[in-house]
Amino acid sequence: MRLISSQSGFGRVYEAYERNVPKILKVLKESYNHHDKVLELFQREAQVLSQLSHPGVPHVDADGYFQYFPKNSAQPCHCLVMEKIDGPNLKQWMVQQGNHPISEKQAMLWLTQLTDVLHLVHRHHYFHRDIKPENIMLRSSGQLVLVDFGAAREMTQTYMGDLDNSNITTVSSAGYTPPEQEQGQAVPQSDFYAMGRTLIYLLTAKLPNDPTVYDPRSNAFQWREHAPQISPALADFVDELIAPAAAHRPPTTAAILDRLGQIRSAQITRPPNLPQPAPPWPQTTLNPPESATHMEPVQSFLPPWLDGRPWLLAGLTGLALALPLTWYALSRGGSTGQPSPVTQRVGLQQVTVTPTLTLAGHTQDISDLLLLRDGKTLVTASSDATVRLWDLEAGTLMQTLTQSKNVVKSLTTTTDQAVLISTGDDRALRFWALPAGEPLGQIDNAHSIPATAVEVSTNNRWLASGDGDGTIHLWPLITANGGLNLATMAEAGPSYTFKAEGTINDLLFSRDNRWLVSGGATLQLWDLSMLDPANSALVPDPITLEGHTSFVNRIAISDDNQTLITASADKTVRLWNLTTQTSQAVLEGHQSYVNTLRVDGPYLWSADANKVILVWDLQQRAPVRQVNGFVTDIWRFTVLPNGHLVTIGGKQPLVRVWQGAEPMEP
Repeated sequence: MRLISSQSGFGRVYEAYERNVPKILKVLKESYNHHDKVLELFQREAQVLSQLSHPGVPHVDADGYFQYFPKNSAQPCHCLVMEKIDGPNLKQWMVQQGNHPISEKQAMLWLTQLTDVLHLVHRHHYFHRDIKPENIMLRSSGQLVLVDFGAAREMTQTYMGDLDNSNITTVSSAGYTPPEQEQGQAVPQSDFYAMGRTLIYLLTAKLPNDPTVYDPRSNAFQWREHAPQISPALADFVDELIAPAAAHRPPTTAAILDRLGQIRSAQITRPPNLPQPAPPWPQTTLNPPESATHMEPVQSFLPPWLDGRPWLLAGLTGLALALPLTWYALSRGGSTGQPSPVTQRVGLQQVTVTPTLTLAGHTQDISDLLLLRDGKTLVTASSDATVRLWDLEAGTLMQTLTQSKNVVKSLTTTTDQAVLISTGDDRALRFWALPAGEPLGQIDNAHSIPATAVEVSTNNRWLASGDGDGTIHLWPLITANGGLNLATMAEAGPSYTFKAEGTINDLLFSRDNRWLVSGGATLQLWDLSMLDPANSALVPDPITLEGHTSFVNRIAISDDNQTLITASADKTVRLWNLTTQTSQAVLEGHQSYVNTLRVDGPYLWSADANKVILVWDLQQRAPVRQVNGFVTDIWRFTVLPNGHLVTIGGKQPLVRVWQGAEPMEP
């Protein structure tokens, strides 16, 4: 379709289309056709990327590299076709944002995402060798993507020396390339140096050769005074990443993630301090566009638990001024404003809750909760890799389930609540017997990347699980005799696999089990009545519901199975006719991201990041009550039989119980 760049190393870069799907097409410049080393590098990019399946790298099919012979030419064009990333690189992004340094939360999240990508690359016995802001792109979902693997080196090969008679002796990017790589002796830890230097650029908005941070006479790199917004612990760790000697850097990607987890844990356990004024933004040397010179610093809305040690997903970043935000990043950071009334509607009841109980025990953020039908047993999932069972009547912790190896993101139960199912960043599905919480087994590697949602159909037939790449697996949950189908699920895998457009934040079956609804980057319906038992590869095309302008955070369905209800980061709740799959109404009134929903007969409860719950009359499609008094954003909530509310949210890993919001009268 068009030439994007002819300055990209050895090739020209074009935008192309495969049917209606945009692609990137790289074509090797003809002058390098007989240059064996250059051709090897070009083919290696296809070889490396085709082996990696991760939202943090561009997708390349196994046949992504091919040769094309132009008419009347004996020489082929060497071509590589790959996924087109729908966003800017980080150098472009910084300019778009007015060249403001990023916050510590943003830095922790992005460093985690990049490390997760490198973990995969290194596990496949490659290292990148050319990490820099221009080679890191940002999807509209908030996921960082590492690109340009032409310089990737296989760990088992002899290091590439001079490229014959060319002027290229090593792969080098000024300011980002470590000393050993400049000498032609790159090692896997060379990637860590480049990643650290890239992070410093993002934290200071200063290029590595800027004289205010680099003195060429003494070879001193003084950057910390230009990043006053970050903690000494993170600054010390960044200095370790850029240590001149590779032996003084972290040895592995796992060590980096462990260290990030330690930094985050220390932040969580610190006693709270009084609010401090925001540090001044240092001057930049990148000559931002005139239109951006008066922009306020970009506010970060990043979730605390994503700043720690998840294998990232999906998800997820705080680009509040320019790009769509991920579901968790949009919500868990909370809002700095005070709750505002929805409107001056006559009859909107104002209710203020007061705290009655606080449950402490989790050491990192709580990502999900379930109230069992006994009305007193609460189940919570956390970034601290545990699931906990609480007795709300006694206000005590009953059981801690510790088999998970990483962040636990989502919980569900079978319809009889005999089995609890959890999933998260360790990519596994785990099964527990209730009420005691004994482990029943697990399905390892249920997803190839971190899982984000899990749900059981109302007839117990299906278990659905989704991940940050939009993959949805449908598992046969119960055997013909009514028992758990765990052995067959683990051995045979999912019965069906759907591919949604973008990350999955929530899954829900309709009450008649005809539809599976997925919400996240898109809102899509999957018609399960169209499944072919004889052909698992034949799956229905989804019905996409258009309307939300940002991520869908939560899904609910009315008691009569007629209305689909969705909560979004665009600050609205939408009602959809489930029979006709059309929009019915837009409920406006929230002042911040709407995180979760609860259907209560003719009423709908919706909670947001602005510390407010609104109660809506579904028939009138208008708010009738506003519940105030919460001290943090509300990520998830439930209602006890006595009318008390249970919430999770905010920066402290606490479960809070509130009184004062009586149930609505029918």
